[in-house]
Amino acid sequence: MKKTINLFFLLTSISIFSQNKSGVYSYKTSHYSESINLLKDGTFRYYKNTEFLKDEIFGNWQLRNDSIIVLDSYPQKSKLNVIEGLKKQKITTINVKDFRGNPFHYNLYLISDKKDTVLYKNQFEASIIKEKPNFFYLVSSEGLQSPVYKITGTKSNCFDVMFERQRVFENEQWKLLENTIIPLGLDGKYSNYKLLKE
Repeated sequence: MKKTINLFFLLTSISIFSQNKSGVYSYKTSHYSESINLLKDGTFRYYKNTEFLKDEIFGNWQLRNDSIIVLDSYPQKSKLNVIEGLKKQKITTINVKDFRGNPFHYNLYLISDKKDTVLYKNQFEASIIKEKPNFFYLVSSEGLQSPVYKITGTKSNCFDVMFERQRVFENEQWKLLENTIIPLGLDGKYSNYKLLKE
């Protein structure tokens, strides 16, 4: 009976502590604003406005170790989808579109098994590459970085890539420090600014 009471007390304390961290956290400048509303029911609403982009993302959040906010978009989307193929050609091509079928400008990063990286700058729709990489990833013109893709076929020379250009939260971990949150940027690195609790 005592163990049951202690477990109930622990779960209640965690729930109350998480609810104390709920609220709106934001950062604003003249040309940029970013905010997240952590609701008491474990859902969140994220907003970001720049001169060129406007993001609005919903999902679920949870608190870990009293210092990490974990975010997952809902409904969850794939960030990257790659179909490998083999064509009768001497070149290797990477064809890139977003999930709506639209081409866009991007930078392509090829990584060898020795961890050397080759950059193909300012690509659009199709990239013809000379190297045979083991991995690759994309960075859109807006700065959104895809996950690193590991090539599975040893003879693959044609890759059809679909990239989600809207930000997706997938087990994304933001730092919580008292009444501030340090978000991850599009590049997957922690920002040099903080979202302050309103």
